[in-house]
Amino acid sequence: MQDVTTPKDKSDPVTYTCTCPAQTEGGSVLLFYRYWANAPVLSSEYAQHTQSPQVLANFHKDIAARLQIGGKFRIATEGFNITLGGTTSAITQYIEACRTHWSFAGIDLLTQRARDAYFKPTPGCACAFSGKASVKVTAEITPLGITNYAPTSWSNVISLSPAEFHELCQKGDIPLIDVRNHYESRIGYFVTGDGSVAVRPAVRRFSQWPGYVVRHVLGNDAYKKPSGVATYCTGGIRCEKGARWMQEALASDGGNGDAPVYTLHGGIVAYQAWIEDEIAEGRKKPEDSFFKGTNYVFDARGAIGGSTAVSICHGCGEAESRLGKCDVPGCHLILVVCEACERKGKISCCKDCRDIHEGDGSGRRSARMCKCESEREKSLWGDGSAKLGRGGGKTKTRSATAR
Repeated sequence: MQDVTTPKDKSDPVTYTCTCPAQTEGGSVLLFYRYWANAPVLSSEYAQHTQSPQVLANFHKDIAARLQIGGKFRIATEGFNITLGGTTSAITQYIEACRTHWSFAGIDLLTQRARDAYFKPTPGCACAFSGKASVKVTAEITPLGITNYAPTSWSNVISLSPAEFHELCQKGDIPLIDVRNHYESRIGYFVTGDGSVAVRPAVRRFSQWPGYVVRHVLGNDAYKKPSGVATYCTGGIRCEKGARWMQEALASDGGNGDAPVYTLHGGIVAYQAWIEDEIAEGRKKPEDSFFKGTNYVFDARGAIGGSTAVSICHGCGEAESRLGKCDVPGCHLILVVCEACERKGKISCCKDCRDIHEGDGSGRRSARMCKCESEREKSLWGDGSAKLGRGGGKTKTRSATAR
């Protein structure tokens, strides 16, 4: 398994070198989640267990320690969101333990195909998480930025299989919206059959999504087509709430509330696996994929799938899909940076960012937002912030990190 270098937040590893038995026996990273209230709905006989998320967290913590699994486990009363890595044998044992645990009741895990569809394995191992398992009980399994939000109905959004989403893209008569953060969509995105690139919001984190919808989707004629709107994200979880919140906002706004809202089941990870199978079986060619570039992931692998760069290096302007960081202390903005430019150093998101840091010679970074970040924020919110209305309060629009 080759070395991979990729930037993350300060808490994440910045290099990935496999040093575990996966070098010889192989390994995988799994990406999966569950909302108890969404199909398949957890049986009422287990409902009482969901009110004690620490017990479920302990189950994952114990098994991760025993099998030397690394990853990020987020457990809440609404469900769980997990990405983990380990050797082939560890992953096999982990999945077997899950199959008989109450928290997976009702999920089809009988066949290998079904297990792959749910857990979405990709090449990797525990080293992608520095060999550590971070198990936390949280208020939400992925923060939408609206306190205590739960969909009015889990059935008002249409979840499409990768094959169905492919056909929808082929038609080219529906707007696609990327629900991920702007730095993720720099290196990979969907296009439609006519070559139109998906809308890629300049949001810094998922909690800015509701504000983006209010500011840029509601009242926008581009989203009033009878064909509806389609959304996608990395593994599907952000669309679970994000697409439903948008559908409810469109309906209450008196706009195109009857038009369908679609999501890609399993996200880009599932689509990449499907298109690879199609290509291997001779039914598709690489150029038939509607996802272009590589898929950003929140571990030390950086990105997975794809081979053709759709972005350019922040330093030299050459085609590149490798990620780096603004090296100005205190900034941490994620940028597209080739290895050569990173070795040279002095890669900053903008000149103003370096001037802010070095301006007074103290070495202390000013609280002022640098020019490129200020322009990105202004493109989202104008001169104000993301006021949601509809009793939703506000979403924060500034952060020192890129998560």
